[in-house]
Amino acid sequence: AAYRRAFSDGIIDIFGGLSLIWIGATWIWLPDYAGLAGILPAILVPSLISTRKNYVESRLGYVRWSAPRRHKERGNMIALVAMGVLLFLGGIAAFFVVDRSLVSREALEFIAPGLLAWLLALAALVLAFLMETWRFAVYAVVLAVAGFVTAFQEANPGWSLFFAGIAIAITGSAMLIRFSRQNPRQESV
Repeated sequence: AAYRRAFSDGIIDIFGGLSLIWIGATWIWLPDYAGLAGILPAILVPSLISTRKNYVESRLGYVRWSAPRRHKERGNMIALVAMGVLLFLGGIAAFFVVDRSLVSREALEFIAPGLLAWLLALAALVLAFLMETWRFAVYAVVLAVAGFVTAFQEANPGWSLFFAGIAIAITGSAMLIRFSRQNPRQESV
């Protein structure tokens, strides 16, 4: 319960949502610079980590997880990295091995606009498992649906990220407000 509560502040959700909004907006309104869309979120990661740490610690105190919890986290991280490597290698293998004539051009054109949203949905499911916060499974559904809508509309892939980001950022903001009310800042002694 304490572990889940430590991730109930909404800061990660706000950061993720704003990052998706930024990336989507860049793809939509600055398509010539779409390749640079991920730089700002990557640059902000260190400030996210320190802000979240300071914000949560000032309300819940410093928590050192037990050895079994840390061991479980290490195992989860190893599993995550292994899954990522296997997916990457599988994707590369499929690219070189699969007969492209089996897949129609129309099918590829349908898949392309929603592909990033679907990959991010998969990442959200992994985060739901690792962080034991099942709202990320809901975010996965939001991203998957946004990807399908974008694919059916044959729209710019940025739209799926943009609208999913808005939903995630709003959820994170509501969580941050609730967390702040339920966990007032502790006075330093």
